[in-house]
Amino acid sequence: MAWETAKAALREAAHSAKAMTSGGARVLPDFVIVGAQKAGTTSLFAYLAQHPRIAQPSSKEVHYFDYNYHRGGNWYRGHFPRAEEMAARAEERGGPMLTFEASPYYMYHPLAIERMFADLPTPKAVAMLRDPIARAYSHYWHEHNKGQDDLSLEEAIAQEPRRLQGEEERIREQPEYRSYAHQHFSYIGRSRYAPQVERLYRVLGRENVCLVKSEAFFADPATETERVFGFLGLPRADGIDYAPRNVGAYDDEIPEATRRHLRDLFDADYRRLREVAGREFDWFE
Repeated sequence: MAWETAKAALREAAHSAKAMTSGGARVLPDFVIVGAQKAGTTSLFAYLAQHPRIAQPSSKEVHYFDYNYHRGGNWYRGHFPRAEEMAARAEERGGPMLTFEASPYYMYHPLAIERMFADLPTPKAVAMLRDPIARAYSHYWHEHNKGQDDLSLEEAIAQEPRRLQGEEERIREQPEYRSYAHQHFSYIGRSRYAPQVERLYRVLGRENVCLVKSEAFFADPATETERVFGFLGLPRADGIDYAPRNVGAYDDEIPEATRRHLRDLFDADYRRLREVAGREFDWFE
């Protein structure tokens, strides 16, 4: 574990050095996958990255607008291709090149979307929305299996208000503060989509936000990915490998009593989301 930590520190130091010397010559992303966590963002990232007119960042999750913002704009640019490289590719491939990243904490982080709007020339967001019960359940098992939450699911749900109490306020007051609880234990909060989507629409403009229903994406990834290409102004692309990525391993059976409790917790938000988004999601029908 110590060696892994040391290697990560060395990689970060090397990246920081590169960013400081070349950041100004690099482009900023044209769009960002902002969430939600455990909703299919890894697969969507992999599919979009295969389009001939989309260039990948150096890593999928940059996490600049949430907990790396203090590192500065050159650090962020250091994750993306050089402007001259993008121009050469555009000429070669017959149209403008785009680049992007996917940090699924952005949608829930209280400052990230406003920072995107302030810093990106043409900020566009793609948000994946999964059945909130399934997302919360998958999120819990992700944290539990990594040894980051030793409570039972029911205990974690009950303790969430206490664990997160005051954390959003502290993030707003201390922008460099990274809240472990807000990031990792927000099983219910991250699945309450209505306020998150409302903020995306309010800050970025509805026309700059693409909502992807995860269940439709899982059932027909090609159609949903091509819809995102259209949102980005790109033509469809052939030869994309639509194999699923990062499929979680956990017990799929949510205890019925827990399911009913979660539905009660999410019901008002679900009804509000349908009003905000102007569409049906059919999660609870």
